[in-house]
Amino acid sequence: QVALVDPAVLSRVRESYRNGDKFFLPAVKRLLRDSEKALDVKPLSVMDKEQVPPSGDKHDYMSMGKYWWPDPAKPDGLPYIRRDGESNPVAVKLTDHDELTVLIKGVSTLGLGFYFSGEEKYAAHAALLLRAWFLDPATRMNPNLNYAQAVPGRSDGRGAGIIDAHQLPELLDGAALLEGSASWSAADRQGLRDWFAAYLRWLRESDNGRQEAAAKNNHGTWYDVQVAATALFAGDTSIAASTVRGAR
Repeated sequence: QVALVDPAVLSRVRESYRNGDKFFLPAVKRLLRDSEKALDVKPLSVMDKEQVPPSGDKHDYMSMGKYWWPDPAKPDGLPYIRRDGESNPVAVKLTDHDELTVLIKGVSTLGLGFYFSGEEKYAAHAALLLRAWFLDPATRMNPNLNYAQAVPGRSDGRGAGIIDAHQLPELLDGAALLEGSASWSAADRQGLRDWFAAYLRWLRESDNGRQEAAAKNNHGTWYDVQVAATALFAGDTSIAASTVRGAR
């Protein structure tokens, strides 16, 4: 049920590799090296950050717009002003964005590693990472991006912040490749689908989601990618198809 890769092509490449075709051997060797490195990724969580979102709930994802800086003309620096292309180092102190990026890359790599090698250790670690971020009640992220790319003095969170999660479809493909693993149970699969079904509702119904859906630039494109892939993963092919048609 992968969304970003043609599953028939993926299957043919694995079959060719397992039958001894040397054409794909360098790529698979590199993948398995990367999978070994991904085993060192510790379980990550939105609870790792020191800051507390405006909701008072650390389970909510939080980030700050990186090109926004204090206004030197104002005593308190508020509201922040935009300096395009200049990253504010304060933004990286909010760890959710960077940890989400590491998580996505790790699960994507481990899922592919398990699919090509059949090594259960890759699936087991991917499952551990997925449970920590999405499923464990003590550490799970709430299924929203209400406080993504906040700008002090202007907004606690913006529709533009949805692009923080633009790589999530890669994680979903990695999770889909865990099918057949003893480490990834039916309850785990259903729990993750339920999480993304709730996130899909938020993407389509929240004010931030509607703002991003209306964007005509790369933000709108990545919003459509997220909605379509999330809908496929959650089992709603109707929303996925209408999103792709609309994006054309």
